[in-house]
Amino acid sequence: MAKAKPAKKSSALLSKPKGGDRAPTKSKVIAHLAAAVSAAGAGDVSKKQAAAFLDEYNKFVRGFAAVGANLPGLGKFVVRAIPAKPARKMMSFGVERMVAAKPKSKKVVFRFTKEAKEFFKK
Repeated sequence: MAKAKPAKKSSALLSKPKGGDRAPTKSKVIAHLAAAVSAAGAGDVSKKQAAAFLDEYNKFVRGFAAVGANLPGLGKFVVRAIPAKPARKMMSFGVERMVAAKPKSKKVVFRFTKEAKEFFKK
């Protein structure tokens, strides 16, 4: 009978950010997710599995952003239509200048849930 593997140490877990910290890299996020899920008792999750999950979730969000890709408990990504703007004249520092027209466009926005907004107000 094979010996059971000892539990992995959770050294890959990220600590709470401090004032001047930078955002974690993708590899650090993957290592954190793998360690956190394994430590939570949901089974051993490798970094490769965590990376596959993140990549698939990224594809999901991109695919469903047009109708609202939901991040449960945090908010949703939606595509917002920006209307076209006509060309116009504008006064700038006492000189009349022409401002070029802009075509209509789309941009992705993130809308937080009420609970997330309350959390960030603290």
